[in-house]
Amino acid sequence: MNAIFDFFQYIVNLGVSVMMPLIITVLGLIFGNKFSASFKSGLTVGVGFVGLNVIATLMTTAISPVTKALVENYNFHLVATDIGWGVGSSLAWGTQIVPFVFITVIATNVVMILLNWTKTMDVDIWNFWHSMMIAGALYLTTKSMILALLSAVINMAIVFKIADWTQNDLDEVLGLEGISFPQIQSSGWALIGYPLNWLFDRIPGVKNISWTPEKVQSKLGIFGEPMLIGLFVGGILAAAARMPLDQILQTAVTIAASLVLMPRMVALLMDGLILISESAQEWMQKRFEGRELYIGLDSALGIGHPYVLTTGLLMIPVALILAFILPGNKVLPLADLTALPYFMIFAIVPSKGNLFRGLITGVIFTAIILYCATYAAPIVTQLAAQVGYQLPADTEMVTSLAVGSQWYTWITYALFKAIGGIF
Repeated sequence: MNAIFDFFQYIVNLGVSVMMPLIITVLGLIFGNKFSASFKSGLTVGVGFVGLNVIATLMTTAISPVTKALVENYNFHLVATDIGWGVGSSLAWGTQIVPFVFITVIATNVVMILLNWTKTMDVDIWNFWHSMMIAGALYLTTKSMILALLSAVINMAIVFKIADWTQNDLDEVLGLEGISFPQIQSSGWALIGYPLNWLFDRIPGVKNISWTPEKVQSKLGIFGEPMLIGLFVGGILAAAARMPLDQILQTAVTIAASLVLMPRMVALLMDGLILISESAQEWMQKRFEGRELYIGLDSALGIGHPYVLTTGLLMIPVALILAFILPGNKVLPLADLTALPYFMIFAIVPSKGNLFRGLITGVIFTAIILYCATYAAPIVTQLAAQVGYQLPADTEMVTSLAVGSQWYTWITYALFKAIGGIF
C-alpha cells in the first residue's frame, strides 16, 4: 500500500499543471480515444491550468501587500493566525493516516459511481486534503482509525452528491459543460447558498433587485464591464489600505487584467476537456444506458466568472471588519484572504449571477468561515505540532480560512469526536 501511495504522492507533488495532463491522457485512453487525441486534450488542460495559476499568482502578488497593509493599518490583534491553505494542505497530507484516507476516498467514489449514487468522477486528487484534514484531526483526538476513515467516506459522499446536484447551474452560469466541483471548501457552500437564495426570492423588494452581468452592463455601459469593475475594486482596496499612488494604480490594473484573463484561461481549459467529456458520456451510454458521467475538477474553474472574483475580492475588507467585531472570533485573517473567491462560487451561482445577492450571501459565508476557523484553531495547532511545523513567532494558535470554509466537515468532526469520547 505504501508503494501505491508513494506513487500517487509523487504525481500529486508534480503539481496540477503536470498531474492533470497525465490523468486526462489516461482517462482518454480508458474511454477509447487515440493516444494523440488524448495527449493533446491533456496538454491543453495543463496549459489552461498553467494560465489560471499564472493569473491567480499575478492577482495574489498584487493583492497580498494590500491585505497585509489593511491588517497593519487598522491594528488587528487576534490570537489565531491564518497561515493559509497551502500550509493547511501540507499538514493534512503529512499525517500518518494519509495512505488509508487516500484509498478510502477513491474507493468511495468508485463504489458510488458503480451503484449509480453519483455521476461525478473525481480526478481532483490534490483536494482530497479537505477530507484528510478532518480524518487526521479525528485520529489525533480519538485514536480511532474507523471513525477517521468513516468521516472521509461521509464528507466526500456528501460533496459528490452536491457536485451532481449543482452541475446544471455550473453549466448555465459558468459555462462548464459536463464539469462538476467535488471540492468541499467551494461546493459545500451550496447547502447554504441555495436556501439563502430561496429566502431572497420571498423578501419584498429584495427579490426584485437583480445585478446580473447583462443588467449591470446595460445600465452602466463600459463601466459595467469586468475590466472596469476590476479596476475600481482593485483601486478602492489599495486606497483603503493607504498604499502609495503608484501601488494603487498597479493593483487596480492587475485586478482588471485578472477579471479579463481568467475567463479566457477557463475557456482554454474547457477546450481540452471537451473530448474527454464527450467520450466519457459515450463510454457510459455503451455500458450503462441513460447514465451521465461528470468530470470532477478543481473549483479554480469557477472563479473565471467576473462576479465570483469580484465578490471574493470585496470580502477581503469585510472579513477583516467581521474578524474585529464578531463576538468570539479569534482568527486574524491574513494568508487566505486572497483565497476568498474560491469560497464565493456558491454565493453567486444559486442566483444565476446576481451580484447583489452574492454580496449579502458572501458576508454570511465569511462570518461562518471565521467561526469555523476559530473552532478549528486548537486542532490545527495540534496537527501542526504533530508534523513538525514551526509556529510563527509570537503566535499562540494557527488556523486558516480554507480550513474554516470546510464548514460541514467540522460538524462531522464534532459528532464523531463525541462518539469517540463515549466509546
